[in-house]
Amino acid sequence: MSTHDTPTIAFEKRDRIGTRYARRLRDAGRIPAVIYGHGAEPVHVAADAKEAYAALKEGAQLINASIDGTPEPCLVKDIQFDYLGDTVIHLDLARVDLTQEVEVEVDLVYKGEPEGINSPGVLVQHPHPQIAVKCKANAIPEEIVADISGITAETSLLAGDLVLPEGVTLASEPQMAVATMTVVQELPDEDTAEAADGEPEVIEKGKAEEEAEG
Repeated sequence: MSTHDTPTIAFEKRDRIGTRYARRLRDAGRIPAVIYGHGAEPVHVAADAKEAYAALKEGAQLINASIDGTPEPCLVKDIQFDYLGDTVIHLDLARVDLTQEVEVEVDLVYKGEPEGINSPGVLVQHPHPQIAVKCKANAIPEEIVADISGITAETSLLAGDLVLPEGVTLASEPQMAVATMTVVQELPDEDTAEAADGEPEVIEKGKAEEEAEG
């Protein structure tokens, strides 16, 4: 999804709130949500589940929440899932001024191939698949590219090394490692392992002979 392609989701106000009514909404194919912020009273709403899923599946962080035909830009602040983690059961949306600077988490997309990546025992790890950035609400990047081609076993790719789009600044700790390369120590072969396993038996046998001679 393009940074400037903001999806619109139609919401309708709901008068009743609570677990029982939220369950009824979900059974009817709708998702309960709340819209708050900018000094206005929170509004409890609901949206068509399929329509909301389509926008959220594309990773939208900024949406136009349309209530009674009037769209309002909102940030997706929280998505609650069911206990299985595969069904959205509630949304928290925050009203936002498009010229306002916000802090959001953005996915990292790893590209490049470090030297020696195909060698035995070499592992590349991504301890932080997202980073926090600050930017205008209407300029939130869909993703940020992390080039890992230059990392080695002695060096990591840090958040501060990432090339960010114009108008986007880093909010995460610059020294936070977003990609590391580790060389796993090779395991001993079978012959070495058998020899190691047999050594204690030889020692024990020697001790027994010494005791018998004494």
